[in-house]
Formats: sequence, C-alpha cells, structure tokens
Amino acid sequence: MTINERLRLLRKKLNLSTRAFGASINMSGSSITNMEKGIRNITDRTVRDICREYQVNQDWLISGKAPIFSDVIGDLNIDAEIKDIVYQYNLLNEDDKKLVKQMINSLAEKLNQDH
Repeated sequence: MTINERLRLLRKKLNLSTRAFGASINMSGSSITNMEKGIRNITDRTVRDICREYQVNQDWLISGKAPIFSDVIGDLNIDAEIKDIVYQYNLLNEDDKKLVKQMINSLAEKLNQDH
C-alpha cells in the first residue's frame, strides 16, 4: 500500500470528506483528492500536519509500519474502556465535542443533586 492509499484509508476511517479533511489541515478538498490519486506529492509538512491533527503515527503514514494511531493516552493508568472513549472523543469535530461536554456536565450536575 502506498502513502497515497494510506491517506485515503485514513480519511475514510475518520469518516471525513476530502473537503473536511483538507480544511482541517488548511488544504483544499481537491488537493487531498490529488494526493490520494498520486497526482500530487504528499509533502513532509502535510504528513506532520495530518499526524498532529489526527494523532496518526508518522511511521504508519509514511511506510505502513506501526499502528495507525499514536497511543497518546496509552501511558495513562486508566481503564481500557475510558481510553477508547477518549480516543473516540478525539475523532469528533469541535461542535460534537462541545455537545459531549455539555451532556457530561449536565449528567454530573444531575448526579450531584441526587446525592
């Protein structure tokens, strides 16, 4: 699998359009499409931007080795289910993250009132 194919796989895994994926790293959707098709080269800067934005393992994106995502919470001493929740949360867009925070705060307030 080429870096171009891995880029497409990543974008699909994140369930993002080329436009949304591109916007997240200050690129156009057509630029992402051209990179996925191998028409445009993927620069080192683009690789760094993608890895930073989506916590992607740079070795995976470049060579296909290592897990796709960096284990940014792997060293924390927390339950595996909580790690998965944090991972899934990090994949959300900013509006959805705000909604999740509001839901958690609302639930916490309700639980505190009940006790």
